[in-house]
Amino acid sequence: MGKNAILALLVCAMMVATGAAVYLAQDPSESDGPDYPKVTVTQADGTEKTVKYKPERIVCLSTYACELLILYGYHDKVVGVTNSSYTNVDQAPYYGSGKSKDVGNFNEPNISEIVNLEPDLVITWSTQPGVAEQLEGVELPYVFLQCSAIDTMEMEATSLGKIVGKTEKAEEYCTFLNNVLDDIDARVATKTVKKTVYMESFSSYSAAGKSSAYYRLCVRAGAEMVFDNEKSQTVSKDAIILKNPSIIIKTPMLYKMINNGSKTIYDEIIGREGFGIIDAVKNEQVYILCSQLFGGPRCFAGMVACYDAMYPDEVPKGMNTLLQEYNTTFGVNMSIDSLSYP
Repeated sequence: MGKNAILALLVCAMMVATGAAVYLAQDPSESDGPDYPKVTVTQADGTEKTVKYKPERIVCLSTYACELLILYGYHDKVVGVTNSSYTNVDQAPYYGSGKSKDVGNFNEPNISEIVNLEPDLVITWSTQPGVAEQLEGVELPYVFLQCSAIDTMEMEATSLGKIVGKTEKAEEYCTFLNNVLDDIDARVATKTVKKTVYMESFSSYSAAGKSSAYYRLCVRAGAEMVFDNEKSQTVSKDAIILKNPSIIIKTPMLYKMINNGSKTIYDEIIGREGFGIIDAVKNEQVYILCSQLFGGPRCFAGMVACYDAMYPDEVPKGMNTLLQEYNTTFGVNMSIDSLSYP
């Protein structure tokens, strides 16, 4: 073979090799071994992390991230979840009954159980004390994605979509989310006087704080919160009466709202000693809204519910209509009933 022919073959080989390298860089594909394809994403705390692309064995310690994985059609790659996802009425059909392993609470997971599952990625919360250090101690790869707060939902949903190779599904979700939020944002911008709101979290007389996703969502929906504590804290009955909020919103867990539980909670609030003189009680402006509306992929529904409580009959689509559209769009059957009262 002549020198020119050999040179031509070498050039072709280099072009093929270079082309393959470029292809892998632009579109990671499945492979085994230490040189598996990777992807760099933004975590919940704003830092960047490089993890395996399209992990095959995920342990997910965020209930909200678990819901996104269902929307993305990637839940079958999840081998371990927290007990809340394992037993959650919406997620149990996907993760419960042995479909995945219950690895304990999100803030105190069973690390040895997680190790036994041999995950190639653990999705955890950036606020979980000591969990990251424990995962590092056993050399398990992890990424911080809460997928909880309304103000970082788009970013985190996008990051999760990149990790599991479902960017189109992530874009579809983010478009759905932003269409609702943009509408409410535009309506709030026209309000010159805001309604005063007392938001009570799980415990009686526990005022939501500025650091909570609940508080931030309600403020974005147009509320002027009567308490501006940084963290959730217990306030006195007299302090609430003195603030005289025009709206009261209580945010219990779903299991406390079913089987007529919402009415029981409602009656307890309006029946509190001295509350009868509060404007919210006098004008029947007390609302029981499920806590899961204020965080996670369905946070758009919480924002609509809050806005609708303050400015009724203004939104073109109510919370239940939007939740039904959510179910239809993503082919799921998440709860709609018992999420609000009255």
